[in-house]
Amino acid sequence: MKRRDFLARAAAVASAGFGLANLRSDGHGFTNSALAANEGSIEKASLEQKFAEFALSIKYEVLPADVIASAKRVLLDTLGCAFGSVGSEPANIAETTIRKTFGEGNTATVIGYARPATVEGALFVNGVLVRSLDLNDTYIGTEPLHPSEVLPTALALCEENGRSGRDLIEAIVVGYEASTRVNDAISFVERGFHPLCAAAYGIPLIAGKIWGLPKEAIANAVGISGARGFTSFVVNSGAISMMKAMGLAATAADGVFATRLAAQGFTGPSGTLEWLASKMKPVKEGFAVDLEVARYRLPRVAFKRFPIQIELQAVAEAGTLLSAKIGGRTQDIRAITVETYPGIIERVADPAKFRPQTKGTADHSLPVCLAMALLDGDVTVDQFEKDRWRARDVMELVSKTSVRPGASLIAKIPKGRGASIVIAFADGQSLHETVEVPEGDAERPLSRASLDRKFMNFAVPVVGMSGAERVMSLVNGLEELKDVRELTRALGGTGKQNPG
Repeated sequence: MKRRDFLARAAAVASAGFGLANLRSDGHGFTNSALAANEGSIEKASLEQKFAEFALSIKYEVLPADVIASAKRVLLDTLGCAFGSVGSEPANIAETTIRKTFGEGNTATVIGYARPATVEGALFVNGVLVRSLDLNDTYIGTEPLHPSEVLPTALALCEENGRSGRDLIEAIVVGYEASTRVNDAISFVERGFHPLCAAAYGIPLIAGKIWGLPKEAIANAVGISGARGFTSFVVNSGAISMMKAMGLAATAADGVFATRLAAQGFTGPSGTLEWLASKMKPVKEGFAVDLEVARYRLPRVAFKRFPIQIELQAVAEAGTLLSAKIGGRTQDIRAITVETYPGIIERVADPAKFRPQTKGTADHSLPVCLAMALLDGDVTVDQFEKDRWRARDVMELVSKTSVRPGASLIAKIPKGRGASIVIAFADGQSLHETVEVPEGDAERPLSRASLDRKFMNFAVPVVGMSGAERVMSLVNGLEELKDVRELTRALGGTGKQNPG
C-alpha cells in the first residue's frame, strides 16, 4: 500500500472513532466508509477469509440437535464454575481493577456481583471466574484447551446488544468450533506458547457475528487478534500464579478491541497461523485448519468431575475408589506407584508438582491430588481453598509416590488420559485400581444428574435455591429466549458466597 493511501486510510479510521456508532441499532448494519470503500479490494490470505465465512455460515436453524444440546450443557457447566469462584481473591481483584482500566459501565453483568460493567470489563472478570476453580470443560486436540473461557465474551456481547437465546447459541458454537479446530491443527505448547492462543481466533468471530460485521471486517479482526494472541506457556510452568485464571480473559478483551478496530476499517495482517506453522520450530508441513462446518467438535468436549487439571481426573477417580478400600491404613502405606502417559507425566508430575507452593500448582499436581483423594475420599474446591494440600499427611503420601509411563495403558488407548495405581503396604499386601476413561470424558460423559448437581452446588450459595433453579430453567430453554438479558439479570449477586 502506498504511503499516501495508508495515511488516507488512517485518517478515515481516526475520524470514525473506536466505537461502533456506525452500526444500526439492531447491530446488523455496517456503513463505515473506510471499510466499505475497500470491501473486496484488500487481498487477504485464504485462512482469514475462511474463518470469517465459517462464522457467518453458522445458523441456528441448521445446527444439529446434539450441537444445540451441547451448547446448553457447556453454558450451564460454565456458569456453575463462575458462581463457584465468586468472592475469591483473583475475582475480587479483577472486579475492582476493571473499573479503573475499562471505565464505569452498565451494559454487561458481572456474574455473582452487584455492579454491571462495560463489555470488556465484564468478560474479563467473568473469564477469571470461569477459570479460577480449574473445573471448567476441556477439549483435547493437539493439547488440552478450555474452550468454555470464550463464553463470557458471547454472553456479554449478546447482553449488550439485546440478542436472543438462539443468537447466543450461534455465538457459542462459533467460538467453540473455531478455537477447537485451531487446537486440532497446531500445537502451541510445542512452540512455547499456551493452548489458550487458539481462542485469539475464536473471539473476533464471536464479536463479528454478534455485531453483524461483513466478512472483510471479521477477517481483519482475526488477523489483528491472531497476531497479538500469543501467551507464553510459562503461565502453567513451575509455581502457577493467579495469571492462569486471566490468560484467556485478557486475550478475549484484546480480541474484542481488535474487532472494534476492524469494524472501523482498521486492517490486520494475514497468515498469522501459517507464519507460526512455518517459521517456529517444529515446522509443521501441510498445515491446514479444518473448517468444514458439519464436523462439529462441541459434542466432544469433556467435563470435569474434580476441580483439577483434566489429565488428573482418572487419577483422582482411582484414588477415591482406593480410599474406600484402604480404610484407616494410610499410615501403613509403603509406596504408591502410578502409571499413566508420558505427556501427562511431563505436565503434572514434574519436580515442582511434588512440592507445590501455590494453589494453582497444587491443582495441577498428580501426587498431591492423588494423596488427598486417598486420604479424604474426594478432591474438592474446599480442600484447595483451605490449604489441605499443604498438610503433613498429604505431603507424606506425596513423598511415597512415584510416577512412570504405563505400557499397557498406552498399548490399549494410545491417546488416552487413564491411570493405573498400585498401593504397597508395609506388610506386603497391595491394592490396585485402574481408570482407563475418567467420568466426564467425551467417551464417558458426565450424566445430566451429575451436571445439575455440580451447577447447583456452586450456584445456590451465590443466588439461592430459587435463583439457581431459575438460571437452570432459562438455560434449558435458551432457544426460546427473545432477549438474553432475561438470563443475565438472573446472574447477579452480592460478590459473596452465602451472603447474609
